[in-house]
Amino acid sequence: MNRRLLGNVLIVILLVLLGSGIAMYIIPFSKGLASLHTVFGFLFALTMVFHIINNKKPLFNYITGNRKPRFQKLQAPFIFSIIVALAFGLYFNIPLLNGVYNFGNQLRNKKLGKVKTPFEYEVIELSNANGHHNFEIELKKGNAFQYPLFAIWLEDSLGNYIETLYISRVIASSTFDYGKNVDGKWQSAVKRRPEALPYWSHKRGIKASDGLYVPLNNATDIDAVSGATPTGNFIIKSKSDLNDLKHYKVMLEVNQSYDWNNYYTKDKFPDDDIYSGSGQVGQPSLIYATEVSSLNIKDNTYKIMQLIGHGHHSGKNGNLYKDLSHISTAKQIIDRVILKVH
Repeated sequence: MNRRLLGNVLIVILLVLLGSGIAMYIIPFSKGLASLHTVFGFLFALTMVFHIINNKKPLFNYITGNRKPRFQKLQAPFIFSIIVALAFGLYFNIPLLNGVYNFGNQLRNKKLGKVKTPFEYEVIELSNANGHHNFEIELKKGNAFQYPLFAIWLEDSLGNYIETLYISRVIASSTFDYGKNVDGKWQSAVKRRPEALPYWSHKRGIKASDGLYVPLNNATDIDAVSGATPTGNFIIKSKSDLNDLKHYKVMLEVNQSYDWNNYYTKDKFPDDDIYSGSGQVGQPSLIYATEVSSLNIKDNTYKIMQLIGHGHHSGKNGNLYKDLSHISTAKQIIDRVILKVH
C-alpha cells in the first residue's frame, strides 16, 4: 500500500480515536460515541497491519537494535516490559495506577447525579450458638430503617417452631437501655413489649411469669443467640443442626416503634391497652421467610427472604396477617435480606 496514503489514513483515524477517547473519559456513556470509538479502533488495528508490512525491515531493526550500541538494543524489551506491567496493574485494579480512570469515573457519575455512598456491614457473630450448620443472614437497610428490633428463627415445613437463631438482646431480657427517665437522665429498666415481635414470641410459645409470651430475665433457651441490636446494614452469623431429610423455613420478624401512618395512627385502637397505652407502637411487625433444604446446605445456596405478612398491632396473638394494604413505610425498613446456609 502507498506509504503516503497509509500515513494520512493513520493520522485521521488516530485523531478520531483521540477525540472519542477524551469525550468518553469526561462525559457519561453514549452508545453512539462508544460505537464510533470501537469501529475506528478496529480500523486503526487493520491499518497498522499494512503499516507493519510496509515497514517490516526498519521496524525489525528498531526492535532488535541491529548496528546499535548495547544500551539502545535494550530499548525495545525495556519499553515492552513497562507496557506489560502497566497493563497488568490497570487490569488488576491497583489503586495508584487506576487513579486516572477513577477520576474520569467520578466526573461521569457527577454529570449523571450519582453519589457514591458507603456500604458497610456490622457483623454480629453469635459465638455461643450451637450446631453443625452455619447460618448467615445479610440485611441491607432501607430508607425507613431507624434501629428496629429483630428476631430470626427456624421452623419445620409445617410451621412448627424449632429454635431461635438470633434475637435482639433487649427483647431477650426485656431490659432496655432507655427504660426510664429519672431526674432527666435515662436509665436501663425492664419494659414489657408484647407488641414488638408477637409472631416470634407466640411461635416460641413460652410464657413468662407475668403471663406474656415475651421473654424475661434472659431465658435460657435464647441466651446464647441474643445479640446487639443492629444500627445499620448487618450480617448475623448463627448456627443450628439440620436434618438433611427435612425441609425447613427460616423466618425473620422486624418491628420499629413510632412509625405511624394514615391507617395506624396514634388513636387507631383507643380500647387497646397496649396500642393506646403502654406500648411503643406504630405499624405492626413485618414477617419475612424463605425455605431451605438439604440441597441448599450442600450447595451453599443464597436465598432471598420474602415479605409474607405482619403480626398483630399490639401483640395480643401470634397470627400471621397477610393483608399488607395498610402497611406503608414499614416496608422500607428492609431493602433486602439474604440467607446463606452452609
